[in-house]
Amino acid sequence: MINRISISALVASLFVLSGCGGSGGSTAEEKLSARLTVNLEAASNGVGIEAFMLPDSDDFDNIPQDPNNPITAAKVELGQMLYHETALATAGVNSGRTGTWSCASCHHAAAGFKAGVVQGIAEGGEGFGIAGETRVLVSGFDALSSDPTLVPDVQPVTSPAVLNVAFQEVMLWNGQFGNMEGGFVNIGLDDNVLSTPGTPKAHNSRQLAGVEIQAVAGLGVHRLSVTDDSILQTNADYQALFNAAFPDGSDDVLEDAAKAIAAFERTIIANQSPFQLWLRGDQNAMSAEELRGANLFFESGCSDCHRGAAFSSDVGATEDEIFFAIGFADFDPNNSAVTGNVPENAAKGRGGFTGESSDDYKFKIPQLYNLADTNVFGHGASFDSVRDLVAFKNTGLSQKLLPEGVLDSRVVPLGLSEQEIDDLTAFLETALYDPNLERFVPSSVPSGNCTPVNDAIAQIDLGC
Repeated sequence: MINRISISALVASLFVLSGCGGSGGSTAEEKLSARLTVNLEAASNGVGIEAFMLPDSDDFDNIPQDPNNPITAAKVELGQMLYHETALATAGVNSGRTGTWSCASCHHAAAGFKAGVVQGIAEGGEGFGIAGETRVLVSGFDALSSDPTLVPDVQPVTSPAVLNVAFQEVMLWNGQFGNMEGGFVNIGLDDNVLSTPGTPKAHNSRQLAGVEIQAVAGLGVHRLSVTDDSILQTNADYQALFNAAFPDGSDDVLEDAAKAIAAFERTIIANQSPFQLWLRGDQNAMSAEELRGANLFFESGCSDCHRGAAFSSDVGATEDEIFFAIGFADFDPNNSAVTGNVPENAAKGRGGFTGESSDDYKFKIPQLYNLADTNVFGHGASFDSVRDLVAFKNTGLSQKLLPEGVLDSRVVPLGLSEQEIDDLTAFLETALYDPNLERFVPSSVPSGNCTPVNDAIAQIDLGC
C-alpha cells in the first residue's frame, strides 16, 4: 500500500502545480474538488475521472457484460419480472410456504439490494418490515432440523449486494461462480474444483460469467422453478416476455431465464448518487464533509483495494486484485438471528473453494454504494454501522484470529482522526448513496403476487 504521507505530499504538490493551491478566491469546496480531481486522475490508471463514472442503466453498450449474453431491453424486462416473481417459489421443501419468496427476498432495493437482515431468508421466512429488517424464521424452521421440510433456505454468510454486480467477473464471497470465456479469475482451476459434479458449481461448465452462473445456480439453490410447468410456461404475459427476449427460441429454458435475470441485474447501477452527479459535472452535488471524505478515501489507501467505477474491483481484475484476507469475523453462533453453523470451507472463504492454502480466509472485495440502506456489513455481519467499520479499519487489526502471515499486508493502522473518520463515513454513507433504487422494482409482476416476499405477514408489511 502506498504510504499515506507520501501520497498526501504528492497530491499537495500536484495541487499547487495545477494552480489550485493559492488563495485566488476559491471556496473551500472548490479547493476540495480540485484536490479530488487530482486524486481521481492519479488512481485512474491513465483513464481520467471517467474511470469512476457508472453508466446509465439503459446504456447497454457501456455496461460490462458477458459476450455470450448481450444485454437487450427485452431480456432486462423479462429478467426484472423473474427476479421479483414470488410465484416461481414452487420447488421448496415445505408445501405450506410455496409462492412466498423470490430472488429479491435476499437482494432487494430497500436494503441496497442486500437482505436487510444478518442472515437472508428465502423459504422458511416471514415478514419484511420496511427494508427487510423484520424478516424472521417461521416457527419450527431450523437449519439443523432433522425434518427436511423444516430446513430453511439460508446461507452461512451474509447476502452480498446485487447492486453494481456488472463490474465483477465472479460472484459470491469466495468467487465460486464464473467461468467466462476470456475471463481472468477462475482460469486454471481443476474442473473437479471449478465445476464439481453434483453441486451448484457444476453450472460453471456453461462457460458464462459469474452473474449468469449465479443466476442459473441460484434458481436451484434457492428452490425456484422456471421449468416443469412453472408460471414461466403457463402465464401468457411471461410467454410473451420470454418470446420477445429470445425471438429465435430456446433450447435451454433454465439458462435463458437465468440470462434474462443476469441481464437485469447488470443494469442495477447506483448512477444517481451525489458522487456520480459530481463526476458528471455538478460541482455542488457533494458537501465539504463528503469531499473531504472522498479525498481521504484515495489518500488513506482505501482505493488500493476498492477500485473501479463500483469501488469493488476493476473490470478485468485478477484474482489477487479481488480477494483479500482482511480478518473480518464469521457469523456469531450466539446471535439469535443466525440459524445453522459456519462450515470450515465457508470460514476459509476463497480457500474453502479452491482448496489452496494461500487462498485461506480471503473474501471478495465488495462494492461500496448504498451502504446506508442496511446495518449489516462484512461476510459475517460483524459490523452494524459504517462508522464502526471505518473506525475498526483505522486500527489495522483483525477481528478474527488468523494464522501468522495470513492477514493482508495492506491492513495497517491508517492514523485517521475522529473528524477524518466522520468525513470518510460521510463519503461512504451519503456521497455514494443513490436515493432512487426503487426505479428497479416493477410496479407489479405477472402473477399479481406481493414482492419481494409474499407470506401473510409480509403482505401486511408491504401493503399488498
